[in-house]
Amino acid sequence: MSKPILRMTMVLALLSAAGMAGGLSGCAAGKASIPTADALGAAGTLPGGTDMDALRRGRAVLVTECAACHRLFLPHEYSPEQWRGIVARMARRASLSGDQSEDLLLYLSAASRAGR
Repeated sequence: MSKPILRMTMVLALLSAAGMAGGLSGCAAGKASIPTADALGAAGTLPGGTDMDALRRGRAVLVTECAACHRLFLPHEYSPEQWRGIVARMARRASLSGDQSEDLLLYLSAASRAGR
């Protein structure tokens, strides 16, 4: 194989490997940005007496119901006050129950505060 072809093959292989590594790290970063209820509890940012089961249910609503129609918005993208208005508006459109809306708002507010 001639040197220019060998060099081009090596460059393409390196670019391909770099692209794959970047893509994989991007996926991992996205998932880590939607913290679990347990991670929020371990971070020590929750007020005492926070219902951990409600946080878990709220996160489940986010990743199942909200993501069914649009991309997942990361909790830190909006303040807890902004989430209150968003959840109120979107809960009607998504036909969420009152309990689902409350759990979702609890989760998004807690995760938003933790991410700031």
